[in-house]
Amino acid sequence: MESDGLDADDSRAVTPLIGNILLVGVVVVVAIVLVVLSFAFLEGAGTPTAEASFEYEQTPAGLRIVPKVLGTDVLVKLNGDKVATIESNSAGQSVLLPTAPGDQVTIVSKDRQRSVLVDKEIDERSEVGDLIAYYNFDQSTNDTVVDGSGNGNSGTIKGSGATRVSAGSGTALEMDGSLGTHVDVGDLTLVGPDSIDEMTIAITYEHHGGSNIQNLIEHQDSNFAWYMETDGKHGDPHQMEYNIGYRSAPNGKLKTGDVPANEPQVLVGTYDGDEMVLYRNGTRIDSTTLDRNVALGEVILGADSDPNSVGQNLDGRLYEVRMYYTAMSDSEVAVLSNTMEE
Repeated sequence: MESDGLDADDSRAVTPLIGNILLVGVVVVVAIVLVVLSFAFLEGAGTPTAEASFEYEQTPAGLRIVPKVLGTDVLVKLNGDKVATIESNSAGQSVLLPTAPGDQVTIVSKDRQRSVLVDKEIDERSEVGDLIAYYNFDQSTNDTVVDGSGNGNSGTIKGSGATRVSAGSGTALEMDGSLGTHVDVGDLTLVGPDSIDEMTIAITYEHHGGSNIQNLIEHQDSNFAWYMETDGKHGDPHQMEYNIGYRSAPNGKLKTGDVPANEPQVLVGTYDGDEMVLYRNGTRIDSTTLDRNVALGEVILGADSDPNSVGQNLDGRLYEVRMYYTAMSDSEVAVLSNTMEE
């Protein structure tokens, strides 16, 4: 946050998900899109005789898969990473996948043959969660940071201190902490709502040390703001603060505790209209009550949102950033965090 002598402690086209359904600020009955895939294995084909049938259900957090019939134990994978094992006697047990466009869902039999039962690329808006924006920096070109959610909220890299680097199987944005270096996401309300009463922010990042304030994400309009940042200038260790409200009451803030340098971390802050909850690497850290609407608008990654200063710059890496119009439960955050781990 921009300092004025007080202690901070005291998008463009946001498209409604699934056509005209926007899961914002109310208790919503989610429209369910069911797709049934059936597979029958012939006797003598070298694999066990088995039948598998799955239903896909869209949820605010992503795609839920429900096996209706299973003739063998199966492994469920998202982008090659194991998400769950479902035993053959557990038909009806659902698995949540925090899907985004371009993700690959694979279901493989756990028998010796390892038969591929499902190999599906996520390319439909009805198969992803209620995303505001999604940045994994893989599709970025030149100074553009592509919004993978399909909502058109792409950002622009500003300043000279940001470089794309290889990270695992993907790409991260390395930022050197220099003044002015950030990603300008722009205005999230140009087509979408001005305010919401549920929200989830999920970020995979690492820091490289330093004692100055370092900001991961922020929206600010006068005294109101929401953000994730660390306030090193007040003598704290490097701990991230999740804040909604800032100097506009009512407000709430939660802190992670000390975060070590050069180690990727998954931070998830969620808000359901009554409670803020902060998670670190899938573990619930703290919560606090809060009852207010959350304004959207101009958003900055990696720096303060004040366009006149653009300070508080991140010295570290952004691996992945997701914003959702909806809150998430403990179990949904656990799956999301596992998916976003480096």
